[in-house]
Amino acid sequence: NPRSNGNNTSNNSSSLGIPTLEIRLPSCYPLGETCPEPILHNVMMKPQLKQQFLKELRDMYEIEMDVGIMWGERCREELLSGDNTAGVNNEEEEHNNGDSCINGNDDDNNYAANDNNSKDIVTFIPPTTRYHQPIRHFPAHIIANPTLYSRPITHTPPFHPPKSGPSEIMIAHVCNVTCMEHVQWALSELLFNDKKVGKATHNMFAYRFFTDNNDNDNGNNGSHVSDNDDDGEKGSGSKLASLLEMCRVENVLVVVSRWFGGMKLGPARFKWIAGVARDGLVQGGFL
Repeated sequence: NPRSNGNNTSNNSSSLGIPTLEIRLPSCYPLGETCPEPILHNVMMKPQLKQQFLKELRDMYEIEMDVGIMWGERCREELLSGDNTAGVNNEEEEHNNGDSCINGNDDDNNYAANDNNSKDIVTFIPPTTRYHQPIRHFPAHIIANPTLYSRPITHTPPFHPPKSGPSEIMIAHVCNVTCMEHVQWALSELLFNDKKVGKATHNMFAYRFFTDNNDNDNGNNGSHVSDNDDDGEKGSGSKLASLLEMCRVENVLVVVSRWFGGMKLGPARFKWIAGVARDGLVQGGFL
């Protein structure tokens, strides 16, 4: 029994084991509203900071949230933050000395892989895995430099689809983008700083832009970059991409947030998603 030898575990930092998050579930879980209790083991933190961090975890809790994933990822970030803090300022200096946009890179996956070499990332974790939304990672230097990468974002009024659940809502968010940094900043701004959007059932999106900021209706100059993401709403990203192509709009990111109202809309949902996105393009001055 590893607990039997108390002398080996008394106030000796070298005997600390692997940092562990223990989650104690209340008797009413998962039906009640009582928050589970997070407990940290084998973590070197000042008592006051530890209590503040545990309070932060409890404040993150919402009904139907998968606390194991949410809290676990947040703890991982906290453990790594001590090693990465010094690197953020250096990363910011490099980008302040250069151009604000990295041109000629038309592969979102390559961009993420290259930036991950710095290990300075900020992670967004959906409040639940029920709707198959992915965990997203954003370069920290982009979030930390709004003066370089921020874009005005246009938001449409909430739209309630006909014959849907009482809480079903769709909203489009549209902004001008000319590089991947703009796309990353806009997505992180919506997910991290708009709590309602961060809790949406889906945030599907699509974007198109030319890397050299020229007006290239025929695509003869510069590199053309485009991509889309379903965010768990299968098929929605490609519908948004098709809308951008048919409307012949460029240098734009469109995000449609959907809050599921409890009633399945079937194929009609794609009509409403595209309609809300088009309204956003009109409101944003792209059409």
